[in-house]
Amino acid sequence: MKRRAMLFVTMLVLFTVIGYNPVLAADRAANKTTEEQSPGAVVVEREHGLIDWTQNYIEATGMAVAPTGKTGAQGKALARRGAIVDLQRNLLEFMVGVQVDARTTMNDFMAEDRVRTEVHGIIRNVELLEGEWDGEAYTISGRVRLPQILTVIMPNIIEIEEKAPKPKPSAAPSKTAGKFTGLVIDARHLPITPTLSFRVIDEGGNEVYGIRFADPKFAAQSGLATYYNNIDYAKGELRVATNPIVTKAVRLTGDGIVIVIPNSAASRVRGSSYDFRKECKVIIVCK
Repeated sequence: MKRRAMLFVTMLVLFTVIGYNPVLAADRAANKTTEEQSPGAVVVEREHGLIDWTQNYIEATGMAVAPTGKTGAQGKALARRGAIVDLQRNLLEFMVGVQVDARTTMNDFMAEDRVRTEVHGIIRNVELLEGEWDGEAYTISGRVRLPQILTVIMPNIIEIEEKAPKPKPSAAPSKTAGKFTGLVIDARHLPITPTLSFRVIDEGGNEVYGIRFADPKFAAQSGLATYYNNIDYAKGELRVATNPIVTKAVRLTGDGIVIVIPNSAASRVRGSSYDFRKECKVIIVCK
């Protein structure tokens, strides 16, 4: 008994020194796949799934019952396998409807063999979340990150942009506006729909931001922008901290995928001594 007590005390001291709490650790392990929605998150829900445009993921749920005559551990294992297949099917169904721009969805790109193969590969390796077994049916959730999808279709987006009419040229600005760390566009008063690709122009039609200004590596990692529905959370987001340009959108054009910002804000973007556009440090605030 003394040996056990001494061992317990030794472990308790060790846990205290390294900051490890076995009770909290167990709780975290049980909930490690649960990710709370970010405050002000823009989330679109549909049957069997949702897309979080703020934390950049698609999440879906799958369910299956144990085959007839299969019970216990074997029934649970078979039901779980079936639930994962159902989850993958629901993810694919949700994914093909994701808006790339106002005219194009993922389904349009899925006609290409390369895109279809890579997307199916992403779904096969879905990030599994919590699962639940009630003795008859197994339910499981899973998540696919939007940057994974964006990486696959980035060549297609660039090709579309290259074929599109070129924006009006603008004079090279002098970098005298100061150092800005990002751009926050308040578009809550406009009927904007989150998309993977979009453009920002000034009131004269000159392009301010879009795929042409972004480093493909950063665009694939985090998307062209993050969407929020709360302006205060957006202004304090690490993506654009610590000195973002905050402006209100003037209007939408080009079927809603082109955001017009004031000329004064566009001048500050172009005149910033730090070109944050390369690293896609842009946030759009919408309803």
